[in-house]
Amino acid sequence: MWVATLEENGIAVLPIDSEHVRLTHDDDSAVFFVLTIPRVARTHDIKPAPERHALLVPRSITSAALERAWAAGWSVVTDDGAGQLRFAQRTLRLNSADATQTPRRPRGRPGRTVFSVVRALFALDQGARQDEIAEFAHVGQAAVSKALNRLVNLNLVARGEHGWQVTDRAGALSWWLAHYPGPGGLETHWFGVDPINEQAYRAYRALDTERANPVLSGDVAADLVAAWRTPRQATLYAQRGTDLSVIGLTPSDASASTMTLVLPDDPGIWPISKAPVLLEMRGHGDIARANAFQVLYDLSRSPGPDADEALDAWRTWMIESDAVL
Repeated sequence: MWVATLEENGIAVLPIDSEHVRLTHDDDSAVFFVLTIPRVARTHDIKPAPERHALLVPRSITSAALERAWAAGWSVVTDDGAGQLRFAQRTLRLNSADATQTPRRPRGRPGRTVFSVVRALFALDQGARQDEIAEFAHVGQAAVSKALNRLVNLNLVARGEHGWQVTDRAGALSWWLAHYPGPGGLETHWFGVDPINEQAYRAYRALDTERANPVLSGDVAADLVAAWRTPRQATLYAQRGTDLSVIGLTPSDASASTMTLVLPDDPGIWPISKAPVLLEMRGHGDIARANAFQVLYDLSRSPGPDADEALDAWRTWMIESDAVL
């Protein structure tokens, strides 16, 4: 991932919000606007940089597009390790592979509306009108109609006496997990030596103090519902970032991290309810949980030999529960 590439080249990454990061290298520091392109970037993708410091983050980039981006005012770093950055009067060239010469066009990924509709239907399990689904999913009714048609064709939902309902909860969960494109946004990784729950609570409080609307996901969130396994890693989502080094964590690469902080593009990560879903962390206090589907997604990416057991237990809980927020 591009954040790991920057960190490996001595550049510290601090997320500010879902579109901005602070990059620091030696004595130079600047806030960069970030534009992510989840595919190979080509010359027609390159527009003038919207801010003085702007960072283009494609999956990879053609040589011609890299030249055009640089001329248009962009710094560039790719998921496969290519790039160069402007810092003050210096140019930092990353130790990386060559830019892509003959990119293949990847298959498109579905938008997030249909996944938000599934979340809403699980929350409104007694049946819901289309306008109710739109309100809870935070999308337009036309988009809801299109998503419902798609789900009907997959035999996952149907219109009943009280409105639209999921007819195959297990199938809907499997489909959602197999096709969800991820939260997007900015992701940073941190390492700490204290117990994972302790790290999660300190990070949560730090983000909550900044009014960043943090929510807990993954191992720790599942453990607070039922202790299926000892958490290996904490995942937190927030609307703004903060420097977690002030609570004793250090920046890390993904493979060694104990904490992942994500500033997502997907608003569906927050629970579909009028109030936060709070969990009690014994010895600390209440902590807000991410939407149950997001916990499912993060459990599917958790490390450890017993991760599948926790994932299956959470999936079973979602199937057998009533309203799932």
